[in-house]
Amino acid sequence: MKRYIQWIPEKKSNTIFLPESIIEEREVIPRRMILQVGIWKQEVEVEIDSGIPENTIGLSSAIKLPFQLPEHLPYKIEMKGRKLHLGPVIAFMAFKEERDITPESLNAYKDYLSSYSDIRGLIYICAANRIHSSAQTVEGYYYDPAAKEDETPWKYGFFPYPDVIYRKIDVKKPVYDQIISKVGENMFNSHLFNKWELWQSLSPYPYLREHLPYTQQLENVQSLDHMLSLYGSVYLKPIETTNEKRLFKVDQTCGGYRFLDESTGERCFHSKEEAAEFLNSLITHEDYLIQQAVSAKSYGDHRLDFRVIMQKNSSKHWNCSGIIARLGNRTEITANFDRSGIFLTGKEALRKVFQMNEREVFLKEQEMIDLCVSACKTFDQCGGNYADLGIDLIIDENLKVWLIEIHPLYDHQLPLYSIKDRQMYLKVVTAPFEYAKSLAGFS
Repeated sequence: MKRYIQWIPEKKSNTIFLPESIIEEREVIPRRMILQVGIWKQEVEVEIDSGIPENTIGLSSAIKLPFQLPEHLPYKIEMKGRKLHLGPVIAFMAFKEERDITPESLNAYKDYLSSYSDIRGLIYICAANRIHSSAQTVEGYYYDPAAKEDETPWKYGFFPYPDVIYRKIDVKKPVYDQIISKVGENMFNSHLFNKWELWQSLSPYPYLREHLPYTQQLENVQSLDHMLSLYGSVYLKPIETTNEKRLFKVDQTCGGYRFLDESTGERCFHSKEEAAEFLNSLITHEDYLIQQAVSAKSYGDHRLDFRVIMQKNSSKHWNCSGIIARLGNRTEITANFDRSGIFLTGKEALRKVFQMNEREVFLKEQEMIDLCVSACKTFDQCGGNYADLGIDLIIDENLKVWLIEIHPLYDHQLPLYSIKDRQMYLKVVTAPFEYAKSLAGFS
């Protein structure tokens, strides 16, 4: 049942008032309970009041909340033991700085709350630099479902530190540490892992390692030679950044080492000393890894990549929200799901490129999803809370599936601009809030 709050004047302080119907739901109503809103808690006295409407909780006007609590929003309550939890309170951390918040940028997230009637509570969007950990309040804009069509649904205010934070941007470590100290595992997607951490987390597990290109850190030209002797050609990738201009494919041709990148093309080094000098110039500025080069299936002049969107549902289980395929330039070094290329659904790509029948398509998609579920569950166990990931896969000429990259902060609009699938897009942008509600403790 949705519940509304009502401030009760001329009543004694530190008291909440519950309708008589609450007795039918519980055998015993404690005389004193812990009222929780977000992470804020206070012990209060409880009275049953026949004058309170069935769908209302009364709060004494003498209760001094250190934040705003919009009373016209529909809330849910969870009563467990002596705790009365009013919420959910969900923070959507979508901006780094307050100056990034404009009417246009807020409006871009309107679709994310299109399933608000199923979630309810206080949901607000905020910038990382307006999360006040010491005061345990957050400055932001709450979603008002009652807003008229000609007005913005986002209303400014100061709100309680939330039950759950849905993280959509990177933040500086001091801010991250402060947030984690308050909400712990109730922030997702928590740790933003790099490419080396991806390998370290997944490679110890035999099933996952079988589907990962072998990877090690680039230390010198000897480590490059070792990998080239094993695999013939390799990729050099910055461990931290996603700058496509700093990615190289390396093989031993042209009488030495050939380095190929998408921005400047091919360059050859005819001696180990020349290659070593170039490698040293790379790793002086940032750390690199060396990765076994695996080739995606080609289709004419195109390479085929897959993006699998994995999200947790309201039952906290991993589900696939969609698979999108991209036919890009065959010379591309890695998958690049930007707005260029030819996009298809996963099913269409398997039919078109691999000439699969419906049964084969179903089995291959299930194999891809099973691999992604296993990777997602492993990340949960390795440290951190994840609920919204974009996973890049390729399938080689022998139909083997390879896991290439996992993105915690991927572009949610991909289903819209790629395959014009608004239904998939709405599923993708609303699923994290269904999970957030469950993570906050509301069934």
